[in-house]
Amino acid sequence: MKKFIYKTNQYLLENHPIIWNTKLLWALTTAIFLHGLFFIFGFLVITNPEVLSEYGAKSIFFENGTVYISIILSILILVIWLIFMFKNNAFKSFYPTSRLKLFKHFLIYLIITFFSTTFYISYNFGVKSYISFTYNDESVEKEIIISNAAALFFSKNTLDYTINQRSYPPPFNTLYCETYNGITQNRDSLSLNFLDYHYSFYTLYKKQRNTNQELIDSTYKGYVYYKTKDTIRTYFYKDSIFDISPYLQTVNPSYFNYSKSFYQSKKNKSGHDDIQYNYTDYSDYDYDNFNYLKGFNEDYEAWNKSNYDLLKRNDPNEIKQLLSDFLMICNQYEIKHNLTADDWFGIVYHPDNNFELKNLIRNEPKLELQYGSSEPKTALDTFYKNHITDYYLDNDSLYQVFENIEDIKDSNPFLESIHLFMWFTFFFSALVFMFRITGLKPLLFTIISIGVLTIFVISLSVLYAYMTKYNDKNVGYFASYLTIVLGSIILSIPLFYTKKVKKLIVAICLNISLIGFILYIFLIITTISLHQSAACIGNYSFLDDNTCFNLLNSLGIHWSYVLFIINLFFIYLYSRVIKNWKALPEG
Repeated sequence: MKKFIYKTNQYLLENHPIIWNTKLLWALTTAIFLHGLFFIFGFLVITNPEVLSEYGAKSIFFENGTVYISIILSILILVIWLIFMFKNNAFKSFYPTSRLKLFKHFLIYLIITFFSTTFYISYNFGVKSYISFTYNDESVEKEIIISNAAALFFSKNTLDYTINQRSYPPPFNTLYCETYNGITQNRDSLSLNFLDYHYSFYTLYKKQRNTNQELIDSTYKGYVYYKTKDTIRTYFYKDSIFDISPYLQTVNPSYFNYSKSFYQSKKNKSGHDDIQYNYTDYSDYDYDNFNYLKGFNEDYEAWNKSNYDLLKRNDPNEIKQLLSDFLMICNQYEIKHNLTADDWFGIVYHPDNNFELKNLIRNEPKLELQYGSSEPKTALDTFYKNHITDYYLDNDSLYQVFENIEDIKDSNPFLESIHLFMWFTFFFSALVFMFRITGLKPLLFTIISIGVLTIFVISLSVLYAYMTKYNDKNVGYFASYLTIVLGSIILSIPLFYTKKVKKLIVAICLNISLIGFILYIFLIITTISLHQSAACIGNYSFLDDNTCFNLLNSLGIHWSYVLFIINLFFIYLYSRVIKNWKALPEG
């Protein structure tokens, strides 16, 4: 092995001196090998289904401590690489070089740093590969459909089964149910009661407006909800009370009222109008809209219709098979429960009582002292105590399973993290490049100079803020323009004043330019964008920052790629300045 390494190094020294000098082959080989190991670890880490029932399985790289192993290995690779690379510095020894060779050195630093620090990407691609291989889309979608159908019988929250949740059949899909809790005075004679809850159904009328109009308008207050489609916003208001009693078999909680969906797949989310309920025009004591969950869109109506049709068919075998299929899914994902299909069927199947909610199921196993010495404080608490069983079902964990599977499948570890790794790679490589070019002393003075300049800009900005009575907008512009002026001076010294300024000062300006040029460009773009937004909003008072065009928002996150490419081009051109600086006499 030692002989092979020696021969390889000799070959690289004679034929590819830059690769030999930067130790690219050995550093890259080590990093790629570790990437393979991290991919395998990622593929195996989530084989236990219980992991999927925990929140944020997609972030397991951070949760199980792998992130620390990754950091330690990255540091070791980079330190060992730098030790061996710093043994020979051709540029420092005044060996013949060119602008292209200098730029190649920097690119190699980028490559080595990137591959030595991005084990996160390989690990998460391993996780994603395992999930995609093990849980195909068709089977997961089928499991979601079964779970949504069985969710009707979860029997967890009493308020999910009350009449204000009803969305089907008509006229429930067009009526608004106003819900009051614990207030009995001044209620209409058509109100229906369950425990301390009082329900009044109303018809609705509507008003429309264009969203580009002035948004502050008191004539549109007092709405129940509004929906937005394109630029048209439609507001809905209570009209007249409606007698719903002929359409109800019972006021008590019933499975007929359940209008929710357990889990909605991201691939099958149907498009509907954007609906926003009004919480601001009513006090907590007058209006219980916070607890009102009914949705005026096709989704809620469709879910309620599906449940309604299942109950109307009243097929015991169909219901029992549904519960059995769902429990098989729970067992597959190791979801905690103590139910059997027969037991579950027995506590939910009450067709003679209009499928009223007779029993409640716990979220977790019963504790020895469930209530202790404390008594129920409300009528709803009493209802819960009288109807709760010893059965439990951790359906929240199953929801988390489906969410984790979809999140991991839809993830792209490379695109989600590339910007962080890309810019860390650049700044670390720039520091190494600066050290190789100018040495330790100028690099230390560079760090000190950046700190001094930062304090200088902050101090002048604070003084300016005091003089202008703390006008935040003007202070921001002042700090931006001051930084741009200082940046322009620093950039110009290595370009135009190399022979008039001490070599150490030029080296400091050169280092700041290498690492700060891209921040200088970004600051210019941001300042221009601020002026554009201020001018736009000043001309159109009803618009906001998102409506106005500005340079920064035009590309969004894609500016990161553009700025990175600009930076590489700058360093390539700036390599000639580096050569000219190196040729300067000392002193």
